[in-house]
Amino acid sequence: MKKKISVSCPMDCSDLCRFVVTVEEGQIIKFEGDRHHPVTKGFTCKKGKDLVQRMLHPDRIRHPLIKKNDQFVKASYEEVFHIIADKLVSIKQKFGTKAILNYTSDGYGGIKNRIQSIFFNCFGGVTQPTGSLCWGAGIAAQQYDFGNPRGHFPDDVLNAATTLVWGRNPKFTSIHLYKLLKQAQKKGSRIVVIDPVKTATAKAFDDYIRIRPSTDGALALAMANIVIENNLHDKGFIEKYVLGFNRFKAYAAGFTLKKAEQITGISAKTIETMALQYARSKTASIYIGFGMQRYHNGGNNIRCIDALAAITGSIGKKGCGVNYAAKSISPFLYDLDKKSGIYAENRRVFTIGKLGQFLEQVQDPPIKAIFVACANPLTQSPDLEKTVKNFSRVGFKVVFDHFMTDTARQADVVLPAAFVFEQEDLFATSMYSPVLNYSQNALDPPEGLMPEFEFYLELAKKIGLKNLGFKDSQDYLRKSVQPLLEKLGKRFAQLPDSYLRIKTHEIAWENKVFETPSGKIELYSEKALQAGLSPLPTFIEPSCGNDQLPLRLLTCHTIDSMHSQGFAFNDEVPKVYLNRKTAQKFAVEKEAYVFVKGERAKLKVRLCIDEAICDNTAFIYQGWWHKSGAVNYLTNPEISDMGKQAAYYDSFCTIKKIG
Repeated sequence: MKKKISVSCPMDCSDLCRFVVTVEEGQIIKFEGDRHHPVTKGFTCKKGKDLVQRMLHPDRIRHPLIKKNDQFVKASYEEVFHIIADKLVSIKQKFGTKAILNYTSDGYGGIKNRIQSIFFNCFGGVTQPTGSLCWGAGIAAQQYDFGNPRGHFPDDVLNAATTLVWGRNPKFTSIHLYKLLKQAQKKGSRIVVIDPVKTATAKAFDDYIRIRPSTDGALALAMANIVIENNLHDKGFIEKYVLGFNRFKAYAAGFTLKKAEQITGISAKTIETMALQYARSKTASIYIGFGMQRYHNGGNNIRCIDALAAITGSIGKKGCGVNYAAKSISPFLYDLDKKSGIYAENRRVFTIGKLGQFLEQVQDPPIKAIFVACANPLTQSPDLEKTVKNFSRVGFKVVFDHFMTDTARQADVVLPAAFVFEQEDLFATSMYSPVLNYSQNALDPPEGLMPEFEFYLELAKKIGLKNLGFKDSQDYLRKSVQPLLEKLGKRFAQLPDSYLRIKTHEIAWENKVFETPSGKIELYSEKALQAGLSPLPTFIEPSCGNDQLPLRLLTCHTIDSMHSQGFAFNDEVPKVYLNRKTAQKFAVEKEAYVFVKGERAKLKVRLCIDEAICDNTAFIYQGWWHKSGAVNYLTNPEISDMGKQAAYYDSFCTIKKIG
């Protein structure tokens, strides 16, 4: 008998699709997008469509593996429970729980992915990362400015007369936003793309403005200055809802058109025209990408853009806003995780972008065991040479994954992870879609495979841990979603047929009640000052290379992979993209194999000439595995000005001929 079952996309993607799969005799025979979903509306990208084939791939890990004599051998769960339980108890007794490192991320985005962290909180607290490899500086910036990052409901972009797509490439990373932008363009909206690279998105619209990397703050300040000089700032809005305008005005006055042109590489005329267009538009929205804050000045770049929107009154209205993230429903889903924190008396944290350095230097106690789930840090961390070396030296390592990733290869125990089709879960993203996805169990896991959630429930029993706060998977889901259901007046039984969202959040800050200490948009932030930062949005000079490493290295997202996941079966050599002018400096030709050399390592790559790339820049897509050449061997462990964000794009390199 055929059954149609709704399943969420599990990937760390801003759009968060939901699928409808048809199941017959224990197999998925049809896969399609959910046409009724209010954001994704039935359209799914290639990454989503590939999930069924990934689940069925012959290389998938389907049973526990233990490393013996440098080889992985099949093991039973009972054997694994015995090994892990003994290790946990022994390490706790000899060194304390801080000697255990819990590393999780969002490679699988369901709320069940919190089980490992809840387990280790209840175990007494362990060492875990803080900060972000993704979006942390921008989150911190909007917390200073608005109190929280909020975005407009996706369809609202159709209400904007002008939209600035600033450092964002939705054709590759948010296909549903891209489709809406094209609809808006057909309706007569002006779409302006600002980016150091002429991306696929930039090529799809008429107005593209190339900006030098890491100079976005200077552009926003110069635009704000033009707005103020032309008396186009919204005085009534500022008086009621903005704190610190006069101080900001005085600072922005230093960013003349001439100065901004010198900094950004954008002509004074273009800056002036764009500023006036933005300010005079009846409705004007901004969509910011994460790449802009992957510099040491990244948080301030975002704060400067927030300020531009604030002084024009483009906050809290239809067709407006600064859309960076959309923390709407997710804060209502993690009470159990937060409550487990009361048991984490021995928690220790480190900055996630400095994993290798932390493992090298940590003492009192040193790390004796690492547990990794929903993550591949030995591909995605900066400064991989140091990270891999020090990770491999840790005495006991456990990794959950679908495939034998670079991180899993270093483990002592590898445990198979369930696919999204094989378990019930709830999904929410804070990036773009504000809709809760209920994901039904479509298939049983492969025979003998225990999903991660059930694994930790059983491990808790083995070591006598009784304070998790839930008895089973269903109890966990019900308790996790209850705060959201109460807010919306819904019942758990309604979830399969619902698309829950908080409708009062659909126009960010429409009520003009901001979650800052003053209750206003804070252009002057005492909280930032107390954190040792400038209280005003500030332009910080970009980092630059040197004679040995003259090229900035940009490592952006490809269209076909969510971080490293899509490179599992790709054995090709990575490509480096240079424009012709830059390539000529190194006397290299297209299609040649060259080395890209960074501060500590070099990669063999194939050269592509691409005029989309800005001068003095090398571009390599991120996500490549070690077998091909992981680009993060070239990236530096620099950290942004706020939010402890990894500043990947403050890495520099050179090109060397081979032979």
